[in-house]
Amino acid sequence: TFEGHTSSVLCIEFVAGGLQLLSTGSDGLIKLWNIKDGECVLTLDKHEGKIWTLAKQQSEEFMATGGTDSVIHIWKDTTQEEVDRMHQEEARTLEQQQALDNYLLVKDYRNAVSLALSLDQPHRLRTIFQDVMMAAENRHGAESDDMPRADDAILGNAAIDKVVGTLSPEQLDRLLGYVRSWNTNGRFARVAQATLYCVLTQYSSETILALPSAKELIAALQPYSERHFSRLDGLLTGSFIVDYTLHAMDAVGSLDADRTDMDE
Repeated sequence: TFEGHTSSVLCIEFVAGGLQLLSTGSDGLIKLWNIKDGECVLTLDKHEGKIWTLAKQQSEEFMATGGTDSVIHIWKDTTQEEVDRMHQEEARTLEQQQALDNYLLVKDYRNAVSLALSLDQPHRLRTIFQDVMMAAENRHGAESDDMPRADDAILGNAAIDKVVGTLSPEQLDRLLGYVRSWNTNGRFARVAQATLYCVLTQYSSETILALPSAKELIAALQPYSERHFSRLDGLLTGSFIVDYTLHAMDAVGSLDADRTDMDE
């Protein structure tokens, strides 16, 4: 049973060696069905009335339909063109993926970030940011936090900060969409907040508010950011309590040692 037309079916034709079926109906629609599973894989809507006739070329490259709107439409089968286009897109995507891997291999972060954005790969982009930030922390781990560093960068690398600061409005809107998603997960909150800070320090409020998704982004980022800062504030307060307790224990230990000396 093939269900999809909203009115009576007027014409049918078997195509693709009997594996598919074309149908036209009083609803002005042309539908292509898979015989095996009864699934409608294509619907064409050009006629403005009932479609009384359907004829196909022997090679099935072209077909014609005519209806009560006094119009004959000639249709071309573009299946092979679509398959070729999909294969070309897959090949192009593979080439871009390889280029992205090559950029990361030589630490060309500027091109890597730009390409990850153009490929719409938020997971890959987040991984790049996290890896670079971690590498920067390990590199400077032995240095004092109070000493300024000439190569300080918000996202761990000056080239990444620079490319984030030179995005087109479309790319910026996409990046902030990624940040919104990362920010909802506590594990990725740090990279989300670092990326957000990098954006806010390099773009004016007018530029950000002019983005297509500005209102939605702000509405989604604010509550989670407040939650993360509240959590960090609680951890900081807890660290003060632990520090105070350790100092108090040291003081008690010193008093006990003094009393022991006096007793002796």
